[in-house]
Amino acid sequence: MENQEAVRIPDLPGKITFNKKDDREYIRYLAGRKYNADRKYNEPEWIVIGRRSETMPELMYPNENYEELFGAGREENTMTAEEAEFIRKKELYTLYEPFFEALYYEFRQQTRRSPDSRVNEYKAESLNRVLVPLKEMMEGEDYAELLGLIGTGDDGMSYGDAMMLLTQYKSALAKFRRK
Repeated sequence: MENQEAVRIPDLPGKITFNKKDDREYIRYLAGRKYNADRKYNEPEWIVIGRRSETMPELMYPNENYEELFGAGREENTMTAEEAEFIRKKELYTLYEPFFEALYYEFRQQTRRSPDSRVNEYKAESLNRVLVPLKEMMEGEDYAELLGLIGTGDDGMSYGDAMMLLTQYKSALAKFRRK
């Protein structure tokens, strides 16, 4: 059974390889070589030590083989709280960014047609379901206080106002991505 706490992939040139199987990438460790008398050469003995993280390729989810081989040195491969938070934010970004881009495009089209018409409550709530996690993700950044949410009900916004807000998010996401 795999341990779900991600660790850095060991930096051991020549001893670590990657093997893709069933849309997953497994990390193999060269444990040794065994002489094959029939073929008259040494054959490598590979041991799978874990599965590569899909969102953070420099990390892996270790298995029991990793624990046996690297258990004593695990502390140096374990992530700090800051690294774990960064990974969580990167995963959120990866998840929500395509939805944001689609909504941005849709609102841009609507703004061109009728910039002064009001955004209906359903669209405002749908947009806020994407904006809230993005705003939380960027919390603590200098520009985060500039980000708002789409008003609903009597506080509704026009498409032009909503587009201005989305443009602020687009700029903030670009800064976040470069970080």
